[in-house]
Amino acid sequence: EFPDWGLIFFAGYALIEKISNKEQHKIKYMKPTLASFTSAVPVWAAGREQEINLWLSFRTETKNSKKTVLRLTGSSAYVVKVDGTFAAFGPARSAHGFYRVDELDLTPYVKPDGSIVTVTVAGYNCNSYYHLDQPSFLCAELEEDGRITAATGKSGFLCREVTEHEQKVQRYSFQRTFCEVYHLAPALAAWETEKGVSGFPLIETAPTEEKTFIARGCEYNVYDFVPAEKITSRVTFAIGDHAEEVRYGRHIVNIDENYKGFTLDEITTNSLLTARNLDTLSVTQTDEIPGEDVISAGNAVTYRMKRDTTGQVVFDAVCEEDTELVVTFDEYEGEGGRIDFRRMGIVSSLIWHLKKGSYHLSTFEPYTMSVLRIHAKTGKVTVSNVGIRYFGAGKTSRRYIGTDPVLANIFEAAVETYRQNTFTVYMDCPSRERAGWLCDSFFTARVEKLLTGKSEVEHNFLENFFLPESFKKLPKGMFPMCYPGDHYNGNFIPNWAMWLVIELEEYLERTHDRAFIDAAKPRIDALLAYFKPFENGDGLLEKLEAWVFVEWSKSNDLVQDINYPTNMLYAKMLRSVAALYGESALIEKAEHIEKVINEQSFMENGFYCDNAVYNDDGKAVLSGMCTESCQYYAFFCGVATPESHPELWHRLLLDFGPDRVKKGGWPNLSEDAKWKNIYPSNAFIGNYLRLELLYRYGEYEKLTENIKGYFSKMAEFTGTLWENDTPNASCNHGFASHVIYWMDGMGMLG
Repeated sequence: EFPDWGLIFFAGYALIEKISNKEQHKIKYMKPTLASFTSAVPVWAAGREQEINLWLSFRTETKNSKKTVLRLTGSSAYVVKVDGTFAAFGPARSAHGFYRVDELDLTPYVKPDGSIVTVTVAGYNCNSYYHLDQPSFLCAELEEDGRITAATGKSGFLCREVTEHEQKVQRYSFQRTFCEVYHLAPALAAWETEKGVSGFPLIETAPTEEKTFIARGCEYNVYDFVPAEKITSRVTFAIGDHAEEVRYGRHIVNIDENYKGFTLDEITTNSLLTARNLDTLSVTQTDEIPGEDVISAGNAVTYRMKRDTTGQVVFDAVCEEDTELVVTFDEYEGEGGRIDFRRMGIVSSLIWHLKKGSYHLSTFEPYTMSVLRIHAKTGKVTVSNVGIRYFGAGKTSRRYIGTDPVLANIFEAAVETYRQNTFTVYMDCPSRERAGWLCDSFFTARVEKLLTGKSEVEHNFLENFFLPESFKKLPKGMFPMCYPGDHYNGNFIPNWAMWLVIELEEYLERTHDRAFIDAAKPRIDALLAYFKPFENGDGLLEKLEAWVFVEWSKSNDLVQDINYPTNMLYAKMLRSVAALYGESALIEKAEHIEKVINEQSFMENGFYCDNAVYNDDGKAVLSGMCTESCQYYAFFCGVATPESHPELWHRLLLDFGPDRVKKGGWPNLSEDAKWKNIYPSNAFIGNYLRLELLYRYGEYEKLTENIKGYFSKMAEFTGTLWENDTPNASCNHGFASHVIYWMDGMGMLG
């Protein structure tokens, strides 16, 4: 008798619906698209789910099939390879308790007679701005021609601990997780390349607690190989001893229950000190095309990329004897060939201990650099195929159609900045943090729509903020300043929650996703309730908690007690809430705040004062301090317009901009006047607000001039756009790609 396939299908569909309803019941507000596995369950090494920086590798063999699909997700991160060839990095990042599922078509990688598929999982269990501090697991199943042939928790996968990777190492930065240190031998490659492998100690895995799986929700990223363009120098060095003088950052010395990691007493390799002890003896500048380079002990070779580039460091190494390699890198090469591996408070030091033999080396995590130096600390090695396995969004068909080579270069730098900072979520920078910051996202979201015609990444980015009902250590109603991330110290930026709401208004305009906006309403109401107790008798916010952030400049020194840029933004946020949900009372409230700001903050000198401070008599008195950014906030938020404040607008238009610091302070009306200095803006976000205002009010000639003034040196120097107006911080910052938005609006793009 033949089975009743219709009945079986109906029963299966009903079961899926039951599971789906059960999972959806757990979700109070936002309803994500759920995903499921046919057979696999989440697993990890038994009893070790919360062990810090434990790596496991899972392996299975494919059969002779026409279509091979790997469905998987996990925590914290994984690399998928087929026969040792890189295939993907994942998963797409999501909120606490939610895991986005990848479905990878491995058919192009698989050999007709079968291949080896490996999934190496880094279980960080460490709070950061990049990966969430959640118990480790992998849930994966291999589907061949529609049939499950391997599934975690069932059969088909072997598992081993990745002991060749050092577990107890330093954190890479305050915002990211750990440095990478390896001890490799040629025989280890067999795990990824040889069938019927033996000789590897295997471990038993056990099912973990149930997980809520959701759809990936956005396109897959690209992983193109980008070769090094030049050899810029050959270096000799000696091994010094700087243990007594080396300075350690907060991410190394402040390890405790609220900031997880390994202390200096616990680590097995000191990556920072190892790199610091490489004392340069000579730097011989050169200009060579990379090929096969023999590097012996005490020597190093410096490789330069075409531009600042993000991805895994990869290269081939043939060791004539046991060798220790130390790779240092940065986003640019300093004077005299200096590579500042500690710039931005990070530890850009990669270490490989290699037994004699041949290797194809790769980091696990992506890093950002335009220059890297390979040191042979001991031994002798032949290095070739040096480059970066690019991590980022796909290419765009949009092009600059003008004739100005400076603008063309700026456009290309902006596109690269966007691509490298859009990896499953919007990131501030792909280097120091890889963090999903609010406010930055307001600007990057506009670029995604222009370059792709979609807002998929923005949807994921915003959805992550709304999936959890609350956030550990944060006040009720408040959103994290960046997410996914853990902020156990309780820090947050109240201003950034305002930017979230302002972005939601534009998100609705871009996507018409009314269901998302409606689902977000209870959380927005809770945010408004959070701010309510901070309103004073005039209706202005005062004495806000935590990190009140206006801009990376003097503005951030003037945030208490009553900060007027923050209140300007508050009024704009209230208008956004009113637009989203039709609450007219909030428009009246915003108008009142704007009126009070104009009455209190606008000074006789014709500028807005940044803040008022309570004196000993309990009276709020203007500080008299004025910043350039405060003026931009006033116009951006609608507190001022060119019509209402024509003289101030005229001053900003003509007397401020990229060269104002070089030209000298403005105005200098009186030697004893507090407000003689209008403190200058920085890139984020003052300069961007200025450019946005020039665009808004049709000052295209001035806008074009300012774009070239702010960005030409960045595009020329690193091929990407920066966090600040100098290269002292990140030289590759996602929000900076917003220049594309203005160029498109001026008809410069095709």
